[in-house]
Amino acid sequence: MVKNLGIAVAASTIALLITRGVVAGAVQTAQTLSALTVPAAVLPSGCALTPPAPGPAPITRGGVTSIRGTSPAPFPANPWSGTDRRLVTRVHTAIDGARQKPLPDRPPTVSSDAAAAELKWAENILEAYHAAYTTVDGHQVEVFAVKFNDVKLATTPEPLSAVLDPPRGPTQRIVRGATVARVSAPTSTECFGVVRTHIQSLK
Repeated sequence: MVKNLGIAVAASTIALLITRGVVAGAVQTAQTLSALTVPAAVLPSGCALTPPAPGPAPITRGGVTSIRGTSPAPFPANPWSGTDRRLVTRVHTAIDGARQKPLPDRPPTVSSDAAAAELKWAENILEAYHAAYTTVDGHQVEVFAVKFNDVKLATTPEPLSAVLDPPRGPTQRIVRGATVARVSAPTSTECFGVVRTHIQSLK
């Protein structure tokens, strides 16, 4: 009976340690990605997180009411983090895809093979992140990041497309453990430099 009690206690201890490890891992993932957001106090003057686009508004002319507004934003929040496979695919493609640009939304007629190929960009990724900052001149600085389930996957070198056909604006791929981030902008600004430096400083 004592032996059985000892086994039960050992099993409970192991289960508790595993649970704590899973929870700690989840918390660490969330903390790592949220830490990518630059605190407002650190951002230079004239640089801030891009506010959400205004929603569509009804317009009535000649007795006819229509809805007009800006195109829906690709991400539901700014900053955004999550596991939606379509958005994870968009983020990972922006980091390591051709020209470091996100994939456009797939048309309804896209083949299942093409859709499956795109979703391969979401494999082995625990969570993705995106943030956009706007400068007083209207330039945008974007941060894309993914956290892999294996640190070895984060050490993939720059894609060949980045060497043969580099992007027009400044961009940098930053690796921190299992997390890979890319900071991009159409032109070099103080905002871009501060955002890049903040992410490089993270452990």
